[in-house]
Amino acid sequence: MRRLEPQLPLSVTALCERLGEMRGTPITLLEWDLPADGPFGILISRQHEDVIAYQAKTTKAHQAHIILHEVGHIIAYDLAGERPEQVQLRTCYSDRDERDAEIIASTIMNQAISMSRRARRYGLDEPWRPSVYNSLVLTDGAT
Repeated sequence: MRRLEPQLPLSVTALCERLGEMRGTPITLLEWDLPADGPFGILISRQHEDVIAYQAKTTKAHQAHIILHEVGHIIAYDLAGERPEQVQLRTCYSDRDERDAEIIASTIMNQAISMSRRARRYGLDEPWRPSVYNSLVLTDGAT
C-alpha cells in the first residue's frame, strides 16, 4: 500500500491505475451486467493487460470490494511469480487463492479506512463524512 501512495479518499480506479503503472501492465476496469447466479467479478489476464469485469447491478461499495478482490488475485500471482504467458480467464481458483485474494482486498480496505480516520483526526478531511463507503469510492478516474 505504501508503495502505491494512495490518495484519500481511496479511489479504486486510481489505485488500479497506479498498480498498473508500477507493474508495467495496465489494469482495465469494465462494469458489466453479470448474471446474478455467477461470479460478481472476473479477472481476465492477457499478455499486456489485465481486465477486471465487475457486477454493474450492485452498490458502489460492493463494486469497490469486488475490484479489490480481483486486484488481490493480481497481487497474489505477481508475488508468486505466476504472471500468465497467454490469455487466461481466471474465474476458478482454489480455496487458498480465494482466501488470499480476500485477505488482500480486506487489508487494502482496512488500510483505507485507517488512513481516513487518521486524516479526520488531524482535520485533513473537511468535506468527508465518517463511513466505510466514503473511505472507498469508485470513480471514473478522478480522485
